[in-house]
Amino acid sequence: MNLLRRFKLDPVGKTMNEISCSAIEDSLRTLALVLDCECYKSVGTRLCINVTCRTPILRVISSQGYSGYIDREGVLFDRLPKAVYLPVATGNFDQQYAENELFELATFLQKDDFWNAQIEQINVNTDKEIELIPRVGNHVIRFGKVEHVKYKFAKLEAFYEKGLSRVGWNRYSVIDVSYGDQVIGIK
Repeated sequence: MNLLRRFKLDPVGKTMNEISCSAIEDSLRTLALVLDCECYKSVGTRLCINVTCRTPILRVISSQGYSGYIDREGVLFDRLPKAVYLPVATGNFDQQYAENELFELATFLQKDDFWNAQIEQINVNTDKEIELIPRVGNHVIRFGKVEHVKYKFAKLEAFYEKGLSRVGWNRYSVIDVSYGDQVIGIK
């Protein structure tokens, strides 16, 4: 209702003939957070507005000046009305890299409960290689290029289960999964 008032489209106190459903839809669709909007009049004096909002899966803060969010469809948008917990991607990337590589990585994280909870930051270096900052442990994960994502996370999960569970989460300062079939732990 506040948005409709801001757009000067408040339907309260107006007759059905005075209300423009298309104007309401067009105005609400201009908002970055709105994925889709449908407005219609039902039988009697009822106005129905269905709004579908974008679901953010990654916060992005580029050293090139872009700051925003990526949603489930891979669309970048500017802001949210309130703070949400999401992994944050920082570093050297442009909008195209965010919409492709970071979207691919964020989609994988969002679909996997463990990794979605474990990874809190994605850093992109000048060579477009990824470093992951986990929530648990004092190590950095060198991920390399955004390729073979599922395989690299499977290797990392096996290392977590078979290696870190025995020697401790803080044994290594760097865990590197960017090389073929290897997982390299650096003290």
